[in-house]
Amino acid sequence: MAAKTVDEILEHLDVFDPDQRENFVDALAEARTRCPVLHTESDGGYYLVTKYADVRTVCEHPETYSSANPAVKGALPVRLIPLDADPPEHRGFRQLLNPYFSRSFLMRYEADMRKIAQDAIAKFIDRGEFEAVSEFAIPFSAGSLARIVLVTDDQDLVDRGVAAVKRTAVESTPETFGAVAMIAMEAMAEAEANAAGREDVLAAIVTAEIDGAPLTPEQRLGIITTLFLGGLDTTRGMLVNIAYHLAARPDIEARLVQPDWWRGELDEFLRYEPTVSFMARTVTQDTVLGGVELKAGDRVVPHFFSANRDEERFEHAHELDLDRTGNPHAAFGLGVHRCLGLNFARIQLAIAFEELLRVATNFRVKPGTDIPRQMGVPLNSPESLHLQFDRR
Repeated sequence: MAAKTVDEILEHLDVFDPDQRENFVDALAEARTRCPVLHTESDGGYYLVTKYADVRTVCEHPETYSSANPAVKGALPVRLIPLDADPPEHRGFRQLLNPYFSRSFLMRYEADMRKIAQDAIAKFIDRGEFEAVSEFAIPFSAGSLARIVLVTDDQDLVDRGVAAVKRTAVESTPETFGAVAMIAMEAMAEAEANAAGREDVLAAIVTAEIDGAPLTPEQRLGIITTLFLGGLDTTRGMLVNIAYHLAARPDIEARLVQPDWWRGELDEFLRYEPTVSFMARTVTQDTVLGGVELKAGDRVVPHFFSANRDEERFEHAHELDLDRTGNPHAAFGLGVHRCLGLNFARIQLAIAFEELLRVATNFRVKPGTDIPRQMGVPLNSPESLHLQFDRR
């Protein structure tokens, strides 16, 4: 079908409609000016929140905007802990998980992550070309998750997780979440059978107590399902986004070979193209947001991608500016639900490009290849990206 125009999108907005993808970023820009809190009848009806200040308001006030059901499309068959936990419940889960996602804890796995990246690169380095999604981003992000979070050697389990999470990111239906949960149940069962003597997040989940009570099976499953969703798709998407810019702009490589690029430039990549574009909230009490009256029970969808392109918050927001300073982007969320895995993502991305650029240079898009892009949670992220390079 033909790509829908900006006006058509604003009239019948649907964050999952592939026919809206081509002009969706322009539609978000128009919405920020014309109707910042935009109502749509899609998926049962919700308000899309497009401006940075309003997105921050939603995220920083869980007492008014509950995270109890963060999916846009209906009720989920499994909890997504801690994403769907409001305070004070949320605090206990984060206190349990935070130590395992600190930078100091994760850096003990640096050598493992470098080996995973090196093994992926070794399979294509002699060809001078590769498909960045299937040959690098997925093997690296999935391998890191399997080694560090899931602590499993079951490659079939990981492969099925990759496929299920990818489908969930694009479709986001209760059925797709259910498929991820089924795979998470297998990981949980393996962890329960082998938790003794281990010091890792999965062992902690199946043995931990909060306020003196062990986690319920539902809580354990909810956390592990969330780890699958967060660990497999978000880093994959950002890795591919950066790889595209590496090939498209000749100035990018010089920035990425600097040892501390992940302290500055990475935040601009995250601002420009966050791989989690939105999550839903439920209004708990009558309120006003962006001049729009909301009633208890209304659904709102803060759009992080749109917030990061808000010209009122970021100068020349539509440009990828690697010299930008003071970058309070919303790519990792805002408020109490700021991403648990942000350190894991930063470490993985730094290692991935350190290892890639150590042996390869002069990246470019392979002539004659298309770059199909996604609509859905990872807005505009390439589904495939064929690149060529020179060996160092």
